[in-house]
Amino acid sequence: MKSYYYLIVIVLVSFTISLNRLDTFTLNEMSLFLTVIGLIYGLIAAFSINNSWDRFSKIRDAVSKEISSLLLLFKYSNYISDKKSRLALKKTLLEYCNEVPRVEWHDYWKSEDTHRKFRKIQDIVIGMKLKGEKDSVIFDQMTDELTNATNARDQQLILAQTKISKIQWVLNIFLSAVLVIGLLLLDISNFILSMFISTSMIAAVLMILVVIYEMNSMKVSEEEISIDPYIMMIKTIDPSSKITSKDILGK
Repeated sequence: MKSYYYLIVIVLVSFTISLNRLDTFTLNEMSLFLTVIGLIYGLIAAFSINNSWDRFSKIRDAVSKEISSLLLLFKYSNYISDKKSRLALKKTLLEYCNEVPRVEWHDYWKSEDTHRKFRKIQDIVIGMKLKGEKDSVIFDQMTDELTNATNARDQQLILAQTKISKIQWVLNIFLSAVLVIGLLLLDISNFILSMFISTSMIAAVLMILVVIYEMNSMKVSEEEISIDPYIMMIKTIDPSSKITSKDILGK
């Protein structure tokens, strides 16, 4: 729904901008200028989107690895003799999986509550009381999965702080503005064709900027990355849970 809202707003803004035509230069006079600016803008925008998508993909993979490892950690814990630690681990895992999706990606690094809960998971595992060889073998598997989950989480924290540089934003915005102004300077005799070209091109430029912003801020991927995998984890640990994304986000 949010994407449709953005699309409608962008088209309306583009149409409004295109009404304020200056009609200073002919298409022949501006063709080389628009071609060069459009090509440079396309390359910069494609580079920015590719970087953001690559980060999105890596974070999504890291979340998948973390959840997979934590799930195996929980399953292994069911065969450990230390019942008190088993129950404590289950409770803390549920608390952690409830907490993480509530945190915005740009605040994840500073989210001390989630860090504290994950450290508690580590402390519970490390402090387990082992009885016999069976517990020792299972404990080795648990520590391996805990290490994998820790590495995956560290990767998320680092990637969440990786943003498009300011110079890239300046280039994208500057070239977008130059391209839009260039389109408004065009003198096309056919008014309907002129409005169609201007509105379409301006809308495309604005949508590209919105896509870059959404992907860079991770807004577009909040539910895909932050919510569903952890809800799956909660329901696996506690099959009676009826929790949904609306319960977590309060929507």
